[in-house]
This record gives sequence, C-alpha cells and structure tokens, in this order.
Amino acid sequence: MQGSDINNESAKLEVENLKLRKVVSRLKQLTHKYRSAEVIQNALFQISELAAQVRDMDNFYCSVHEIIGKLMFAKNFYICLYDAQQEVVKFVYFVDEVDQDTLFEQLPVEKLSSGLTGYILRTGKPLLCPPEVYQRLIEEGEVKEMGATHVDWLGVPLKSQDSVIGVMVVQSYDESFRYDEKDEDLLTFVSQHVVNALERLKQRELMQNEIEHQTAELRHANESLMREITEREKAEQQTAVLFAISELTNTSDNMATFYKSLHNEIGTLIHADNFYVALLSPDKKFLHFPYHVDETGTAAERRRVSRGLTEYVIRQQRPVFINGRHRQQLIEDGEVTPGTGGGKLAKQWLGSPLMLKGEVFGVIAVQTYDSEFLYRNDDLELLNFVSQHVAVAIDRKRSAEEIQRVNSFLEKKVTERTEELVSEIERRKKIEARLFHDAHHDSLTGLPNRALFTERLQQAVAHKRRHPEHHFAVLFLDLDRFKNINDTLGHSAGDEFLLDVSMRISDCVRDNDMVARLGGDEFVVLLDTMTSIEDAKDVAKRMIRSLSEPFMLNGQEHYSGASVGIALCREDSDSVERLLRDADAAMYQAKSQGRGRYVLFDEQMHQSLVDSVKRETALRHAKIEEDFDVEYQDIVELASNCVIGVELQIRWNDPRQTLSADEFLPLAEKTGLIIKLDRYVLKRCCERIKESRGKSMPRQHVNLSARHLLKAGYINQLIELVERYNVDPSAIALEFSETALTQNDRRSLASLRRLSELGFTLVIDHFGRGAGPLQYLYNYPFSILKLDHNYVARLKSNERARAMLKHVVTLCDELNIALFAAGINTEEEYAHITRLGVDFAQGRYLDEHSDTRVSQQSAS
Repeated sequence: MQGSDINNESAKLEVENLKLRKVVSRLKQLTHKYRSAEVIQNALFQISELAAQVRDMDNFYCSVHEIIGKLMFAKNFYICLYDAQQEVVKFVYFVDEVDQDTLFEQLPVEKLSSGLTGYILRTGKPLLCPPEVYQRLIEEGEVKEMGATHVDWLGVPLKSQDSVIGVMVVQSYDESFRYDEKDEDLLTFVSQHVVNALERLKQRELMQNEIEHQTAELRHANESLMREITEREKAEQQTAVLFAISELTNTSDNMATFYKSLHNEIGTLIHADNFYVALLSPDKKFLHFPYHVDETGTAAERRRVSRGLTEYVIRQQRPVFINGRHRQQLIEDGEVTPGTGGGKLAKQWLGSPLMLKGEVFGVIAVQTYDSEFLYRNDDLELLNFVSQHVAVAIDRKRSAEEIQRVNSFLEKKVTERTEELVSEIERRKKIEARLFHDAHHDSLTGLPNRALFTERLQQAVAHKRRHPEHHFAVLFLDLDRFKNINDTLGHSAGDEFLLDVSMRISDCVRDNDMVARLGGDEFVVLLDTMTSIEDAKDVAKRMIRSLSEPFMLNGQEHYSGASVGIALCREDSDSVERLLRDADAAMYQAKSQGRGRYVLFDEQMHQSLVDSVKRETALRHAKIEEDFDVEYQDIVELASNCVIGVELQIRWNDPRQTLSADEFLPLAEKTGLIIKLDRYVLKRCCERIKESRGKSMPRQHVNLSARHLLKAGYINQLIELVERYNVDPSAIALEFSETALTQNDRRSLASLRRLSELGFTLVIDHFGRGAGPLQYLYNYPFSILKLDHNYVARLKSNERARAMLKHVVTLCDELNIALFAAGINTEEEYAHITRLGVDFAQGRYLDEHSDTRVSQQSAS
C-alpha cells in the first residue's frame, strides 16, 4: 500500500509539472507575440515620426525601406507614385539587386499597364505573386513578362481615400526568402501608414511653400515700408527743425538764446560740434560773429572783410564744401588767403550763405577736425536748406509765408495719413472678427471653446434669474480609451476620432443647445429650456448609446464610450462655476461606477466635495514635522517567520478627524504635497538606519509617488538626501504604485533604471489593483512585486484571482522577482497566499502573531 501511495504521489507531481510546463510555454508564446506586436507598432511609430521630422523625401523613402526591412525580407524594394495629370508613374525609390543598373525616374502608365505594377494600379488590390500565380496571370492575359524573373513578388496599392496613388513592392530572387499571406497583410497595413505619412509630408510641403511665399511678400512689403518710414522720419525730423527755427523768433528771449537754440536745432540734422554764424556789417566791410562754438577753444572776433573761406561763400553766393585739397587749390588760385581767421585748419568745412531778397547778408558754417566725422554732399544741401530758413526766420514777413507753406505741406500729409488710417481700421476690424472667432472656437472640431461656452452659460444663468420657470442643465462628457487610441494610432487618428465624436454629440441635441469642447477628450453640453430632468437624462442616454457604437479609424473598428455628469440649475442664485464644477464631479462619479453611464449631481455629492475641500485645506495647513508621524510594519518571510523588511507608513495626527493613509494620500498627490511627505518619510528612514549603524537591521521600505520619476530634479533630491545621511542605498527599498506608472513610461523607466544602478531595491506596489500589465515585470528594473491588499482579499471568493496568482508566482520565480503580499489581515488570507506559493507578506494578522518572530537582515 505504501508503494501504491508513492506511485500516486509521483503521478500527481508529474501531472502538476506537465501543467506548469504548459503554462510556462503559453506565457512564452504570449511574450513572443507581444514582442512581435511591439516591433510592428514601433515600426509604425517610426514611419509616423518620419513624416513629422524628415525634410528630404529621399531620406524618407530610404528610412521606410529600412523599417520594412526589419519586418520582412525587403532587399529588393521600390515605391512608385501615379501622376494622373501627366499619366506617368514616377519611381520615387528603387532598390534591386538584379536590376540595379536600371535607372529611370518615370514611365508612361500605358507602358507599365501590362506588368505586375500596372496590374495593381488597375485593380487597386494587393498581389502575392509566386511563380505559379505569375504564370497563371500571364496565361490569362492579365500581365506580360517585364524585367528580371523573380522567385517571389509581393505588391500592395497605396490608397488615398478610394483612389490608388501608387504601389509599394518587395520581391525576392532567392528560394530561401519567400512571402506569405502574413507578409501581405503586414505590408498592406504598413502601406496605409506610408500613405498617411506621404499626405502629411505633401501637406507640410505645400504649407511650407505657401509660408515662404507669404514671408517673401511680407519681407518685401516690410522693406518698402521701412524705406518709406525712414524717409518719412527724415522728412518729419526736417519739418520739426524748420518749425522750431521758424518759432525761434517768437520763443527766444534774446539773440544769444536765439543763436544757441538755432545751433541745437541744426545739430539734430548734421554733425555741428563746430558751428558759427557770421554776419556782414551794413556797409559790408566787416564780419562779426554773434555765435561761435569751436572745440579748439578759438574765439572768433570781428574783423575786416578779407579773403577767408567765409568771404569766399559770400562772393560765390552759394554753399561751398571745402576739404584740404580744395582749400589748397583755392589758395593757389588766389581765392583764399592762408591763415585768415586764425586757429587750427579743419579737415572739412561747409558754408552756406544767408540771403534775403537776393542779397547775401551772412554765412552759417560747420567744420570738423576729426576723420571720424566726415561730411557728404547731402549735408551741404541740408545746410543750405536750413540756411534759407534761418534767413527767413530773421525776416518776419518771409517767416510767416514759410510757416503757411509748411502748414499746407503738413495738411496734405495729414490727409494722406488719415486715408491710410481709415483703410487700416477696416482691415483691423476684419482681423479682429477673425481673431474673435478663433479665440472662441476649438481649432480642430469648430465647436465653441471654454470661453464662448462660459459666456453662453452666464447668459443662461442670467435668464434663469429673470424667468425662474425656465430650466436648463449642463452635461459634462469624458471619453473612454481616448488616450489609448491617440497613443496607438497616432494624433491624426486621434483628431479624426474627436471630429467623429463632436458630430455624434451634436446629433444628439437640439439646434438651440450648445456643444463645446473644453480640451482633450472633455466635452460639455448646455441643454437650454428643458421641461423636466428626464430631458437631460434622455440626451445623456442618446449620447452614451451613440458613442458606444464602433469608430472606423485607419480602416479598422475601434470602440470608445463616455461617462456623463449632469448638473441642473436649481435656483436663480446658481453660478457658472458651480454648474461646471458639479457636472464635472458627477462625471467622475460616473467613471468610478464603471464608465458608460450618467450620474445626476445631488446634495450628497455636494457634501462630499465640501468635505474633500476641507480635508485639502487642512492638509495644506498641516506642518509636516509636527503633524505627521511614521508607523512601522514588519515584512515577514513566511517559511522562517523572520522579519526581512520593515515598511514605513506615514500617519496624519489630525485632532479634528481620523483619516487613513488611503484617504489623505490621494489628496496629497492631487495638491502636490506628496513630494514633501515622501521626503519626510525617506528622511525618517535614513535617520533610523543611521541610528542602528553597526547592528543587523532588515531592509527599510519607503513608498514614493510616481511624480518623483517625472523630473530629474526630484530624483536628485532623493539621492542627495540618502547621501547626506551616508546611508547605503541597498538598505532601502523604494516602492512605486503600479497604477501610477501608466503615464510617461519612457521618463519613468529612465528614472527607475538610474535608481536601480545606484543600488536601491525597487518594488512595484499595489499590483493587481489596476490592469496589472506584465510589461512591468520584464521591461522595468523591479526586483520585488507586492500584491495589492484588495487583490489578496479577493482570493477567498474569486477563483480567477487565485488562478492568476498561480501564474504570477510561476512567472516571478522564472524572472527571479520576489513576490510579496500586502494586507494579510485574516488567517484565511494567510492560508491562501501560503498555499499559492507566496513567500513574503505583511499585514495585521502577521503583526498579531509576532511573538516568536526573529528579526534578521535580508540577504537579498
């Protein structure tokens, strides 16, 4: 009998081993399948990214060839595009090991119509063409032999909407590389993404050309405008100087201030650091200098008329530009006597006569001693122009006439400018109208945005105050699985999905209702002038039913859904903020109840919001070092009953209310205070380790928010804190919640790998609370997996939960990942996890049976 029992036990073990091997084999197959799907998905993402980044079409086609080569044998590959206007087929990319010397950019479509490429262009269908199919098509007269003979050939059409715009082909000349239907399906699927990328590139190219064209026109217009502005400014500056000179006779107290002001005004037009005014005496025998400023300090004194440069201008009765060479020539000709006037000789000298009624009565002159400031002929003309007005300013009658002429000139300019301003105002009104529309409507769907919806809602509230018998409601919609669609299919498919959603929602409401998009996947509806609450419920049901129907995206069906929150305007004192807030709260309540449903906001929800706000306020005013403390819970190895770790759990010592960590930590996460709380717990952990230095101590477990993984600065602060206490990172285990790792995967993964490289033990916590993706086990550097306490509680009543845990135990064992169970509160839960193979656990039940436990440092 004993031998029989042994045989039976052996048979049972053999059966169990066989089942285990099947499970492992199936998991490996699933892993291979997921990795293959991931390779295809990455390839499609790469094609989509190429369309967004590439600047050269040749590089784009080459990159597409390289990507397809990772999915199948594509040593011989080409892409051709059909130009319907020119009736030619353009081979935009061609690589072939046999026909490598065949170089052609385009061929008439009629020449290709009898070949395999032309066959696909005619039929618009993919073609898997091994030799037997090729021979049959030749015999049926569908195609003729063209090009090198292939061993296997696969081509798919490139379709834009319902039109064939080209063909993408791979072919093989080697018997060891053949194609099958899977390759056909894969290439067909990839072809649509290539078409989308081509259309996006084409659209971007057209947009870029238009932008460059408009930019060139704007640049030309701007340059013309700048020239006009420069000329206008110069004219305006000259006009201002002339005005000032004309007004000097009225505004100057005496002649000394008159000449000084005159110098300042001329200095705004030309370089006039050295400037003087010379006037003839009434008998024209003497020159005197009522105003003279010179950087050399030389003073000009009254003198008899001689043969100086000033006298030369008087004799010539015209402005004169004198430089060193010209002065020397005048001396040699006897027109000028050297040294007349005394002082240092100037490098350049400009003089202009002051004339009244055809007679010269004086000269104004400027000069420079420095090569840094040299004059031009324009300056001489300007000085001569100014000199005329200086002379006119002395003569009141001519001054009045000049002012009248300048005023007439300015009136003409004002009239022209007024006409320009009228045209500019009309143009700006049109721009403002367009900007108003753009500012109040969503650019993608064309629906009203938050600003316009808020304005319309304010009108509804105001109408309710005047007419209390009129009722309306606000519906807040949130779409299910939008992020999954957007991330999987790309932003273009996401935009197409949102457009379809907006049309479906609009079809469910009346013309006098308003549908608006607040952003992302959030939509709001204003149901105006309802008869009863049943109207709002009926609309919500129609929208949920409509959005549950399949969406056709990239030729495939995809499903979404919606959660709807309803808020009623209950009284005339309601506000826009209250209605939007209550509808949003009701929507989140609908999502928490299982999605695909609607919830009407009520007083109980309102009280929950008020309580939540109070708790949030209390949390914001709490002092971390005074109002929070840390509790410790042992982590036990079940086989030896030894403590291998201790989890530090934060506790809020709020005297007004008793809140568990599960109640206040989500609030801390929402407000951002979780970062400070986590650092506080890590600090207490380091202090505890430092105090026990030299003693055997189990590993300390600290829960951290996934927010730390999203910024390098947060990670650096954690590392600096541990280094400041001189603590070995291997003595600390950092736990991150599985449900918080579903976003920003790349950044989170980089941060986790950095922490792992520094020696920290990484734990994925709350496993089983969410979807529990297995990618965390083989893609992320976690060495411990901790089961969520709610998942553990389901083991006693849920057979599927127990079956799943068996597979997780096996997988963790093969991947060398330790499996922990949290929340072991009853003997029954303890029995379940022990029987199912979990080696480590923590919870209230283990704390109550800690009498004989031995604490030891974990070897792992």
